[in-house]
Amino acid sequence: MTDLVKWCLKIAYGYGRLTGVINFEIDLKTGQTQFTRRATLIAASTHVLIFGLLVYHTLRRNVVTVIWRYANSLHDYVFLVIAAFRVVCVFLALVSRWSQRRTFMRLFNSFWRLYQRNPAIIQYCRRSIVSKFFCATIAETLQVIVFLAMMRNQLSITLALRIWAVLSLTAILNVIITQYFVAAACVRGRYVLLNKDLQAIVSESQSLIPNAGGVYVTKCCCLADRLESLAKSQSDLQQLVENLSTAYQGEVVCLVITYYLNMLGTAYLVFSFSKYGSLGNNLPLFVPLCAIAHFIFYLFDCWLNAFNVFYLLDAHDKLLGLLGRRTLFQPGLDHRLEVAFENFALNLARNPLKLRIYGLFEYGRAASFAVGNSLLTHSLLLIQYDVQNFKTMDNINT
Repeated sequence: MTDLVKWCLKIAYGYGRLTGVINFEIDLKTGQTQFTRRATLIAASTHVLIFGLLVYHTLRRNVVTVIWRYANSLHDYVFLVIAAFRVVCVFLALVSRWSQRRTFMRLFNSFWRLYQRNPAIIQYCRRSIVSKFFCATIAETLQVIVFLAMMRNQLSITLALRIWAVLSLTAILNVIITQYFVAAACVRGRYVLLNKDLQAIVSESQSLIPNAGGVYVTKCCCLADRLESLAKSQSDLQQLVENLSTAYQGEVVCLVITYYLNMLGTAYLVFSFSKYGSLGNNLPLFVPLCAIAHFIFYLFDCWLNAFNVFYLLDAHDKLLGLLGRRTLFQPGLDHRLEVAFENFALNLARNPLKLRIYGLFEYGRAASFAVGNSLLTHSLLLIQYDVQNFKTMDNINT
């Protein structure tokens, strides 16, 4: 499984270089990062080509209007808004990449050192990384199949380049999401190791019988040293999480908006298929099946992304719960060990782990529930507006 994780990470790195999201070179053996003219040229050329093709595509006749020949004007507005926001969000995410290139290089170096010091973290996040890689790959492959099948009668070199430019936006988003996912998974793996060490310290402290003997004092001093070292490791890890959130906050906002609009557009698209039915009439059966499978994998990918962060926050909360067990210790514990526990708990209380985005919201289960509720509400409002103001072709003909 570890070798499979390494292959997934290598492929993700190559995909990042291919899409230009990673605009610097990484030595996969030593972990050393560096600016190179080749990496800069490849990334810049890729981005210019993608957005150049998109601009050229928008200045010409829109192929989507041919597909929606029985649709209403609301479809044009909805999907035009979604496409515009998608392009803008990807553009802003790439601007963040270029403006913070040194920051991302330092961030990668920090995670590389974290892995070098704690290689065991991979065994606690390998299943998540492999699942994420598999799900994203299948979803993107199905999307390519659906696009090519829908345009099969109009395919040309020009149209193929336009499709490539559109699909490249999805690829760029997937690379950014995967990088954040792997980083959060590694932090979660490190938290698991910290919790195991803290569990051992707490268990040993609970078993102590206070007395004035030299062995007892020596044992307490040893536990206090271990706890102070663990507290320092947790503080460094939390600082790394904060640096990660700061570096990715602009991209996270863009990704949340893109995911939100994609889900909204997909819900409306499914409703439109059932109401108008014109898009799927001339398509082979495997195309709607691929579209449904893509939607399922897309939802599963969203679920993986969300719960990856939830599990990280849960691991931090578990650490707080272990520290709370210090109140069960026998009275008369060594003063230095008591101070070490109290300082650790006070530092966590003064500096709680919060994943804040520009101070606008705090990422967690409550925020995700609010976003899901808002998505459901806006989807229903959009469908209700369509039902009240537009008729199907059968009603028009009669």
